Amino acid sequence: TIIRSPYLGGISLWVFLLSLAGTFAYYLQAEVISNANLDSASCTQIFGAIDLAANILIPLIQLLITGFLLKRAGIGPTLAVVAAIAVIGFLALAAMPTLAVVIAVQIAYRAGSFALSNPAREALWPVVDREQKYKTKNVVDNVVFRGGDVANSWIYNALSASAGLGTAAIALVGATVSAGWIVVSVVLGRAQAAKTRSQTPV
Repeated sequence: TIIRSPYLGGISLWVFLLSLAGTFAYYLQAEVISNANLDSASCTQIFGAIDLAANILIPLIQLLITGFLLKRAGIGPTLAVVAAIAVIGFLALAAMPTLAVVIAVQIAYRAGSFALSNPAREALWPVVDREQKYKTKNVVDNVVFRGGDVANSWIYNALSASAGLGTAAIALVGATVSAGWIVVSVVLGRAQAAKTRSQTPV
């Protein structure tokens, strides 16, 4: 079903790219923190601060921005926000792989993912036929996303170990892929809008 439907294939690709960006960001974060030679207590404080800041921002963004952005800009641009954050974040890490940049990128990425991308992604499904949605949504949310974590770990390790790319180079790869992710977001948004107007099942 996913292979036969460009729309469902687009959703799957979007989710895979979400997973890829998250995996790359996680490994780059681990690399920068490792290079900083911090003790375990300092690492715990950093992770706690990231979680706290993201958890404060998520409900604020959902309350003040998410609904407005979905109504005024549409699903495509809303989906593209987290991809744009990823592009900016990876470029920042390529230029300055420091703790401060890692913290800022992680907070922005997590807040954007949960507050903006998740609601926008769910808005892609109402135009899908109920039976097809039932069959494919779990596959996309679990197999594609979770399986993507494993595949993207292999990709990162291949770039790092086999190709010998450093932090900056891998961050640039992440930025390039995330730029394509923006395009996928916009195309998906337009497809969703067209299906909403026509009410044609996938």
